[in-house]
Amino acid sequence: MKKSILGLSLIVSALLADSVVEIAPISVTATGIDENVIEQPLSIATKDEKEIKLDQVIFQKDLLNSLSGVRIEQTGSVIGHMTSIRMPMGTEPYYLFMQDGIPVQSSGFFNHNGLAYTTFQSASSVEVLKGAGTALYGSDAVAAVINVESTKTPSKTKEVSVKGMAGSYGYGSGSVEISNTIDKDNAYRANASYMHSNGWRDHTKSNRAEANIRYDHTINDDNEVKILFNFSKTEAEQADSFNDYTNIENSSTSASDDSNYFTALEKTDVKRKFDYAKISAEFNNYSYNALEITMTPYVRYNRNRYVATWEKNLPSNDNELYTLGFLQRNTYEQKWGKVVFGFDSEYTKSSLKYNQDFDVTTSGWGAKTYMAGALYDYGVNYLAIAPYVHIDYMITKQLKLSPGLRYDYNSYDYTNNLAPNSTDSSNTYYRPASRKDSYNHLSPKLALSYMPQQDLNLYVRYANGFRIPQATRLYSVKVGYENINLDAEKSNTYEIGLKKNFSKKSFLELAAYYMTIDDTIVRDATTGGYRNGGASIHKGIEASLKSEITKEFESSVSYSYSKHNYDNDPSLGNNEISGAPNTLANARLFYIPAYLKGLKVMAEWQYVGSYWMDDAHTVDKYNGYSIGNLKADYVYSKKLRIFTKITNITDKKYATNARYAYGKEDYTPADPRSFYAGLEYKW
Repeated sequence: MKKSILGLSLIVSALLADSVVEIAPISVTATGIDENVIEQPLSIATKDEKEIKLDQVIFQKDLLNSLSGVRIEQTGSVIGHMTSIRMPMGTEPYYLFMQDGIPVQSSGFFNHNGLAYTTFQSASSVEVLKGAGTALYGSDAVAAVINVESTKTPSKTKEVSVKGMAGSYGYGSGSVEISNTIDKDNAYRANASYMHSNGWRDHTKSNRAEANIRYDHTINDDNEVKILFNFSKTEAEQADSFNDYTNIENSSTSASDDSNYFTALEKTDVKRKFDYAKISAEFNNYSYNALEITMTPYVRYNRNRYVATWEKNLPSNDNELYTLGFLQRNTYEQKWGKVVFGFDSEYTKSSLKYNQDFDVTTSGWGAKTYMAGALYDYGVNYLAIAPYVHIDYMITKQLKLSPGLRYDYNSYDYTNNLAPNSTDSSNTYYRPASRKDSYNHLSPKLALSYMPQQDLNLYVRYANGFRIPQATRLYSVKVGYENINLDAEKSNTYEIGLKKNFSKKSFLELAAYYMTIDDTIVRDATTGGYRNGGASIHKGIEASLKSEITKEFESSVSYSYSKHNYDNDPSLGNNEISGAPNTLANARLFYIPAYLKGLKVMAEWQYVGSYWMDDAHTVDKYNGYSIGNLKADYVYSKKLRIFTKITNITDKKYATNARYAYGKEDYTPADPRSFYAGLEYKW
């Protein structure tokens, strides 16, 4: 089944070589095997290589913001980002970031900049499974699973390409890729890239490197292996936001309007540094009739370094993680449907050093003297094991029932490397004694799909999800809040949807969802510590329509309307949550002129609606923004390709994120109009 669908997708791609939009998309994320999206009883958005090439990805938002209900915004650290999918914009661990079907970070050590670990700038495709994940996914797969695919299948004959791109504000990038089939049993693809930008604001210089290697080997008629290596390294200066919105209106290029930020620059290195590497080997066995056995061992390395500029004493963070993982999946297919079952496992050794790098005396409220030295120094050994089963059972030829069940066990073994139950010299940071914590959760799933005809799917879906407390919530504790005892958050997603293909010329997807989150981990307004007890309700509709209007014009339109509210909060009642615009929209018009074969032009409009800046609704809503982009790609010959784009074409002055906290307004300025152009040469 897997091979036949993949073969069909390759034939369709060949027939529609000049097309950009996907009328019959294929997805692998939901069950681990290639499936037609129209047949899946869930909401999943996809983007393939043709559209990604036209996007000319520089930032994570370039890759994802055209998908329905998806909003990625870059932070002051340039490659850093925040995510909003069926949730308000934020940094909490409600998303499972993956590359090639493998998580890029362990659940207990969520980094909201997680897409920076992936090789997103050279991605071959991307998928977003919205709502709680299927039985294949556990902690953090609450609002969405984002899966970035690194490299496509190796070429049949030798291919070498070199690509360069230059743009505004000192941007420049270069990449090289090579691929070949050595013989009938061996093939490979490898690429590497480097990017530099001076940034349009002061102190926003960034450097980034990516590399991917794929090696496919057929062992015999029943066994094959796919080896993947991914690497990324980012070093980015970190600018501050603005408190005064007139700085945005006046196009200020300053790194901040807060004197404390410039004091920080004098004392320490205000940068974000992300390091990531992963190697995996996916073994597939077809020895048994109707049964495919997949085993994927992997080794992963993560490192996250930054200066906590939001703390007055400017401590530095260095979190390093080594992970050994093993994914085991079995797919059994019969005329009545299929069963996907297996287990996931991970063991991670984490070390965290949170240091005061210099003596400092702060001023104002809570003024203290901090002496140079360790604030936190601890290690955590993390273990995760999760068996699961997913079933697709054909009740009739038109009616499919899809139940699923997953059991997760997660444990922390925490070792404090400083004196147990001690504090730092300022009596601010508390270091708990070494201990162990564990969590377990059973996640049921159920979906029903009705396909009265091959081009129409009506479905309903329920999925339970959860997310465990992060290690830093448990062990990076402040004085006065020593007795931390947190449970996992739980979520329930209810969804109805429709998918319709119109004469293979248009593909429509509609989904309506209602999601509850209980036992939310919140900061207690009275004590300042963290506790369970919050609850929220998230509901909305999502729509996308991809169309081949004529042979020369295509379109892709996405729209979402959502409401995110607290549920009987003691302080906030049923207030709408901040950072959550009701409306998101993206429209793309593609022009593929017959008179100039190889040219593709795209005009894009992106809209983000207004939203509250704080949960208490102390200040007015921020208005949101609306911008336009123009992108073009021209394949001049088999060897030469030229591409260019203009972003924020009207040079709109706006904030990508606006909030009100601690009595101050806070705005992250958006990039001004920018120009980029590049070329690719193949031989």
